[in-house]
Amino acid sequence: MSFYGEISKYYDYIFPVGENQLNFIKDCAGSPGGRILDVACGSGGYSIELAKAGYLMTAVDIEDGMVEKVKTKAAENGLSINAFKCDMRELEEKVRERFNAIFCIGNSLVHLANLKEIADALTQMKHILADDGCLVLQTVNYDRIIKFNLDGLPTITNDEFGVEFVRKYKFKKESNTIDFNTTLIIKKGDSKAEYNNSVELLPLRSSELAWALKEAGFTTFDFYGDFKYSNYTEDSPSLVVKAR
Repeated sequence: MSFYGEISKYYDYIFPVGENQLNFIKDCAGSPGGRILDVACGSGGYSIELAKAGYLMTAVDIEDGMVEKVKTKAAENGLSINAFKCDMRELEEKVRERFNAIFCIGNSLVHLANLKEIADALTQMKHILADDGCLVLQTVNYDRIIKFNLDGLPTITNDEFGVEFVRKYKFKKESNTIDFNTTLIIKKGDSKAEYNNSVELLPLRSSELAWALKEAGFTTFDFYGDFKYSNYTEDSPSLVVKAR
């Protein structure tokens, strides 16, 4: 089984739904009943909670295991969520609706190869937004990572379910990329299993994201340091965006 296939079984224990994130998305989407697209949805925790709140949800991810997880959870909760496999670079090809809100959080955007791909993906998101639609983005704050030469993010531990997720960064200045090396550790009784993975990320600076949003046709956007609407600075842990 692939790393992401394995992690899909434990995703909710590593990345539980956050109340601040959920409220931020609801603020962007407006009243229940509107259509929302969850891009790079993972196991669909946010789509599930938003569907429960009355929003009409579409959820897409590039990993089959994640999409199947969303479908299973939706069925278990008696919810209708349109979940299917889709790369964020092919949204206009595969998504046939327009949305009141689109969100792409969890540092997913920086898995694209370069700034042009990011601008192209954002352009597609803009095209499938309603005229007054709102986009929410969230990445790690790479201004901070590079400024302080940080070598990773805090390890995530869930003792209740015996899950540990180790995250290490290695910035490569010559190629302007980051090696993101992760280890998923699963403990069951006296046994322990480890799953290692390495993926190359684009260290997207705030100025570069501002350029890409303008290229995509967004005319107004605000940057925040978290989902509590804190002012964004180079020292913020995250870069959160609300754009129209």
